[in-house]
Amino acid sequence: MSRWVVLAMIAACGHAAKPAPQPPPGTTHAAPVDAPARPPALEDDLARLADRAVRFYADWQQVMAGVGTDCAAATAKINALADANADFIAANAKVIQQGHDKVVALRQALEPHATELDASAKAIVQAPAMAACHDDAGFAHAIDRIQGDAS
Repeated sequence: MSRWVVLAMIAACGHAAKPAPQPPPGTTHAAPVDAPARPPALEDDLARLADRAVRFYADWQQVMAGVGTDCAAATAKINALADANADFIAANAKVIQQGHDKVVALRQALEPHATELDASAKAIVQAPAMAACHDDAGFAHAIDRIQGDAS
C-alpha cells in the first residue's frame, strides 16, 4: 500500500518562506501529492487476485484445448502462460507463505467463482495433453511453473 507524505509550507508572521531544500545530486524527487495512488499488491487485494484466478484458469483451459497431444506445443504455451502471469503465480505463493488465515481469506474470495474455476480445472485435467505428456520432463516442468513450484 502506498504511503504519501504531504508537505505543507506555512509562512509565519509575514516572514518570507524559506526556499524548499534541494535534494542532493543523483537522488530522485518525491512523487507529486496529486500522483495517483498505486493499487495494493496483488497478494493483498484478494478480490483482484480471485478475478485473476478466473482469467488464469480460463486461459490455461484454452491453452490445453488448443494443443491436442503435442507435448512440445503444450510445453511452450504453458511456459508462455507462466511468463505472462508471473505476478499472479508469485502472489499466490506469497498468500500461502503468509499462513492459514490468509489462505482461508483467499478461499473465501474465490468462492463466488467456484463454478467457473471448477469447470476450467476439470477441462484442464481432462485435456488430452495432460494424459499424453505427463511423462515429458519439459511438460512436467512447465506444469510446476504454473503451480508456482519451479522457476
